[in-house]
Formats: sequence, structure tokens, C-alpha cells
Amino acid sequence: MNRIRAVDAGVSAGVILVVGGLAAGWFGIERAVPTPQTPVADHAYRVGNDYAGVDFRAPSGWEKVPSGRADVARFTHATGSSLSVRLTTGMTDFDSAAPRRLREFEAGGVDARFTGELRGADFTGRSCTATGGGREGECAVVGRDALLVTVLTLRPPDGAVPDLTALVQSMREV
Repeated sequence: MNRIRAVDAGVSAGVILVVGGLAAGWFGIERAVPTPQTPVADHAYRVGNDYAGVDFRAPSGWEKVPSGRADVARFTHATGSSLSVRLTTGMTDFDSAAPRRLREFEAGGVDARFTGELRGADFTGRSCTATGGGREGECAVVGRDALLVTVLTLRPPDGAVPDLTALVQSMREV
């Protein structure tokens, strides 16, 4: 009986060591391999694909970072500010979809409130303020036909502030 307990304890300790080693190795690799960053060039960036997408101009001075998703574009600034643009297709009712996006922000730890209207050449919607993780910023939820685009920027107290209105005005449906 004691021998079985000793074997069980040895197996448990071995599993804990292996899992701990894997976690430490992953953390070491993640720290050693930096996230690729590409300076923003003066051309259009796209969220979505050739069949359902939106082109827009990102603010200069920012860097594009990989998001791993075609429907999300992420940018960072050297001051610690972040900017994300997300496309959702299949929208049928903007008035119910827009508040749903703010609830999704809240589930992710970002408190957002609508502040007014926002109009671009192709997209219209609502502007908002956002706070989360000790940072604050602006956001926008805009739509056109079946496309819904959410823009969120958060910054530290001295962080860069992108021109959200200019970004929305630059949006074009693909």
C-alpha cells in the first residue's frame, strides 16, 4: 500500500516537473523571439478579404503587429498606445449590433460609452470613449450595408492619440 502511494507521488512529481519545464521553456522562447513590427507605410491596410473587406489608412508613426486574423488589424505606438480595427460581416441591424460591440468590450475588461455620431465617406456610426487596464482612449462602431467595423484605441496618460475621425473617413468597402 505504501509502495503504491510512493509510486503515485513520484508520477505526480514527474508530471509537475515536466509541465513546469514546458511552461518555463515557452516563456523563455516568447521572451527571446520579439513580435514582428512593421512601420506604417503610406498605403491602405485591409481587414477582411477580397470578398468582404474594408481598406483604411492607419496613422503614421505607428507600427503594424500581427493579429493572426484576417478580420483584425492591430497597431502599436512607441508610447505604449494601441489601436485595433475589427471587421464583422453579416450585420442586419446597426442599432442592435453597435451596443453589442460595447458589451463585448466590457467582457474583455474595457468600459466603453457612446459619445456621439461619426460620419465617413462610406461608413457612419457612433463614437465612444473607452477605459481599461489603466489606459483610456476612444473607440468607434461604424457600419455600411452588412459590414460592421469596430475601432478601439487605448493609451497610457502620455500615449499617442490617433485621429479616429480621419481613420473612419479613410475607410472604403472592398
